[in-house]
Amino acid sequence: MGKFLDKMAGKIRDGKIVCGVCVSLNDPAVSELVGMAGYDFVWIEGEHGAMGRAEMQNLMIGAHAGGAAAMVRVPYVDAALVRPVLDMGPDIIGFPFINSAEDARKAVAICTYPPEGVRGWNPQRAGRYGQMGQADYVDIADRETWKMMIVEQEEGFRNIEEIVQVKGVDLIVLGPGDLSVSMGLRGRQGDERIQEMMNHAAEVCVEYHMPYLAWPAMQAESLGEWEKKGASLFGFPQDSFFISQAIMKLWPEYEKAIPEEKRTK
Repeated sequence: MGKFLDKMAGKIRDGKIVCGVCVSLNDPAVSELVGMAGYDFVWIEGEHGAMGRAEMQNLMIGAHAGGAAAMVRVPYVDAALVRPVLDMGPDIIGFPFINSAEDARKAVAICTYPPEGVRGWNPQRAGRYGQMGQADYVDIADRETWKMMIVEQEEGFRNIEEIVQVKGVDLIVLGPGDLSVSMGLRGRQGDERIQEMMNHAAEVCVEYHMPYLAWPAMQAESLGEWEKKGASLFGFPQDSFFISQAIMKLWPEYEKAIPEEKRTK
């Protein structure tokens, strides 16, 4: 699994931009398709939706089959929940609602073998189904899985400088959607107060040489703005959004060929 992360990390070190698509539909062909389309990573959405463990692993397999790194967002910071996901072999594991350095340290510890952490042994797919020795896998485990902290609450943004300095944190995600909700500004991501906090967090990440991921929505100009602010990674809306948009766009074009009196809509 490490080669996919190595490829992506190399691009980031070289100052390149890497991009991925969020996948929530439980079909590995979708994540494979994203990789085949040339994206660097597949964001596997394990926090929102109906995805189970088996589907999550299949989406990782699909991402790797397509040549992309597998990035998984888990629902919350909990060892019992996260350990099985780690054993599936994700390249990046993301933790939501990271509001403090203590939250980040707990997340890192779950991903790390003793004595530094509390990860349990039996890596399954991550250990090549037993084809790697115990010592060999433990030696590379930390390098093979990046720990991604998703900062998306007002408290987390206020503590961003402490969070980025936690040992073992590899990547930050800045989430304006939940930030707007936590500030009572539901959905108003363009609000000056939201942008001020986002910009400050971006500056802190750049200052501490911490790669961070931004969500540019569907506006190409927004991607350009965040690239200038130092973002190394960009995530795009989830698969169901693209399908929905394509379907809605397709129908009006075909409808023109149907006589008006025969239209059902």
